[in-house]
Amino acid sequence: MTTVGPVLERKRRRDTGASCSVGSCCRDAWQVCSMACAGQSAIEFLKNARIKLIKYMKNFPLIIENLYQQKVFNDHEVDALKAERTEFDKARCILDWVVNKGEKASYELLRILDVTKKRTLDPDLHPWISCFPFRWEDGEIGYSFGTKPCQNYQTALKDKAKRILKDQRERCIKYLDEAQVNFNFIPVVLETDSVVKTQSKIKQKNNKCRKLRPKKLRAYIPNEERALSPVDLLRCQDKNILLIGKPGIGKTTVVQEVLRLWAEKDDRELDYMFYFDESVLASCSNDDLESLLFKVYLKPMDKDSKDVFQDIEENSENVVIVLDGVTYLGKNSTLWKIMTHNLLPDAKIIITCRSEVEYDPLFSNWPTRKVYVQGFSEESINTYYQSMLGHDPVLLDVVLKNQELFSLSHVPMYASMIVDLIQFKNGNVFNHRHTVTEMYIHIFPAAVKKPIDQIDKYFKDNKDQVHSLMQNAFNATMQKTLNIINSDETDMCCAFLKMIKTKDSPTSATTYCAFLHNTMQEFFSALWLLGHPDEIEKVLQLCQTEEHKHMRHVLPFLCGLLGEHNIQLIKCLFPEDQIKKTSDWFVEKFLETFLQPQSGSEEFDLLYVCQCLYELQSPKACSMFLEKRDHQLEPEEDLDPHQCCALAYVIGQSGDKEVYLNLEDCNMTDAGMDMMLSCSSKIRY
Repeated sequence: MTTVGPVLERKRRRDTGASCSVGSCCRDAWQVCSMACAGQSAIEFLKNARIKLIKYMKNFPLIIENLYQQKVFNDHEVDALKAERTEFDKARCILDWVVNKGEKASYELLRILDVTKKRTLDPDLHPWISCFPFRWEDGEIGYSFGTKPCQNYQTALKDKAKRILKDQRERCIKYLDEAQVNFNFIPVVLETDSVVKTQSKIKQKNNKCRKLRPKKLRAYIPNEERALSPVDLLRCQDKNILLIGKPGIGKTTVVQEVLRLWAEKDDRELDYMFYFDESVLASCSNDDLESLLFKVYLKPMDKDSKDVFQDIEENSENVVIVLDGVTYLGKNSTLWKIMTHNLLPDAKIIITCRSEVEYDPLFSNWPTRKVYVQGFSEESINTYYQSMLGHDPVLLDVVLKNQELFSLSHVPMYASMIVDLIQFKNGNVFNHRHTVTEMYIHIFPAAVKKPIDQIDKYFKDNKDQVHSLMQNAFNATMQKTLNIINSDETDMCCAFLKMIKTKDSPTSATTYCAFLHNTMQEFFSALWLLGHPDEIEKVLQLCQTEEHKHMRHVLPFLCGLLGEHNIQLIKCLFPEDQIKKTSDWFVEKFLETFLQPQSGSEEFDLLYVCQCLYELQSPKACSMFLEKRDHQLEPEEDLDPHQCCALAYVIGQSGDKEVYLNLEDCNMTDAGMDMMLSCSSKIRY
């Protein structure tokens, strides 16, 4: 016969407002309060609430531990209490023994219950304990907010958090000199549904002068009173937080800053934070809650497991679960049950996802606070480069005076790649327009630590390893996973992959590999497609389906690889004539596919197509696209700086014809405005 446990019963009463089974606790508590105000002693206060305390006092190990620390109980009494078989007997003994020890012991128990009431008293008894007239000079020093096993586990969790952050830092300096890297968090712009978008808006000035100008709205950075930060995400009362943004925009940076803030705070409150990144999420779908927390994430001491797990379950309001990079959760999985609060009902759940996943059925019925990660502001871009490059005006000018690079830099990951390349080549690589694909190609020499004049020979000598990486990347991307079961630790793999070990049992473990970032995996997937042109048309069609829409992220890289400006850089991997032959038919097929309305909508994805054309860097392809659109472009969403850069580039290839551009409903940053102004002579309204 199944019975409802005390945790679920208490939650049911809180959620439904149901009264206690023996009358109203709150009403009785306030009645006792009025009596307390009449000058009751601690002994009398406990005696009058005895029935309620026996029934609704909880977490006896914590109460007993504090009473022992305050020398109310001795070793023999503690052992005797632990030997009591039922919670009823433990509660009865604690109250009887404390009252028999006198006023000082009774006061100490009341003080313990007050300080630890979130863990030791049913919420209905909180008004009761708050009515006792404690001495104002009493503090919380000397009291434990959790049992020793729970405190030890919290310490271990904080140590693990610091290891995660250290591993992330080591990956960041893979191609850099550690002494030159400043790891202070640089703010990214976070916006919520409740915050008005704060970018500048483009309007037509008048019929006579057809120039673009910014409408005077607030600055791009949200003003201070309304700015949202990782501290707010950690402290806010919202139980469900969804961080949304495009690849590389800073979602992981934000949640890892939340993790750092939690790990470094020194308050005495007992709480727990579990951080699961994409590669871990992909390998833990079949684990139950205890296995997920203790086997996959961090195992406590064997003798402590029961106490810690019970505390996590019974006090889930003190738990934060971070799921970084969710693309899919099975409806019967433990992660789904956590997300929907069927498990850990009061825990805070923070999830990050890419922009296209926001409207997935996965989140459609999930009541949540949505936070949009917008990347670096212009102020943060300047701060970032000064932090990473020092104050060398020559190096800083390479980026800050280059519109295309500056527009890329609002994406923190691209900004970090630019730093890699500037330091590796002293800025000489940036003497022309630069695409994301080209930056990835230039990362190769830095990744394998080879001089640029040796890179062709190195890749020819290690061609099998490169092609193996490509195939593994493509297969994993198709399967929506970041994990590759491969323990190969060659120099090539170590340059682009991180190793992940998961324990299957106390004596066995599985080693996975994962690319350092999912965009790197998509880049290698595009390289595989370039070597298998007969598969490209199939992928174009798959991109139109709900199941494989994530493959769209591969195509901008493929466009970049097919561009003439990159052929010389990758001819060591693929025959030059094969690349040109593929490029000849690809553009027509790509435009034919993506100029069709997507997913039942009447509109095609204009900004996505422009992004792909920008990577391709082909005036002929842009002209073909504009002809198919009758030189009319009407984006209907806000434009980030890089989207403005891509749109401006496409418009700039219009030749003698003007492009009708409707930006009535679009917002953009000042950097984006500069990009659009650069092609304003070719725009009509």
